[in-house]
Amino acid sequence: MEAANATAQLIGHAACDAASVCERGSELAAKLLPERVMLVILLLAPLIPGMFVGFMTRDAVLGWYQRVRKPWFTPPDFAFGPIWSSLYLGMGYASFLVYKATVCVNGVLPYTSMALYVMQLALNVAWSLIFFNAMWWRAALVEIAVLWLAIAACAAAFASADASAGALMLPYLAFVTLAAGLNAEIIRMNRDFSDKAKPRTKKIN
Repeated sequence: MEAANATAQLIGHAACDAASVCERGSELAAKLLPERVMLVILLLAPLIPGMFVGFMTRDAVLGWYQRVRKPWFTPPDFAFGPIWSSLYLGMGYASFLVYKATVCVNGVLPYTSMALYVMQLALNVAWSLIFFNAMWWRAALVEIAVLWLAIAACAAAFASADASAGALMLPYLAFVTLAAGLNAEIIRMNRDFSDKAKPRTKKIN
């Protein structure tokens, strides 16, 4: 009898705790933007930096990148836009799932997850500028290794909040793995590429 009473008390406390957590989540979510608005914001958040990168690297992609030797596994040029757009939308939706699981349900802000998310997004932008615009291929290879680790850490943090959110980051991680291989192979196959030399100033006679 005592054991049954103790079990009932534990269940009651657990139910109260769960109700308290849900109430805190509702209160916090009510102070923030509506859920649909947050969905739009979080979907656009990675797309905007992606559009910035596309604009900034356009000349390099149409210029020296067309002339370098590339490995057999290089995706065709027309595929990069759709691939990156889908990956950005995937990570944006993953961040929304984390928002729902933490803010709307548990009533807490996902500081660690969002910090890792923003960090990997910044590293993503930096790699494109280093690789394409600056043509610092070796520095880009080191940077993309750090980016890979940041994405893996972000995916793990997302998965701890919502399994689907973590899974949505895996295609992104796979494509960055391919990009790292492409980066390494371009270094190996283009050691004598002339466009990598600094521009020479004309001598005035």
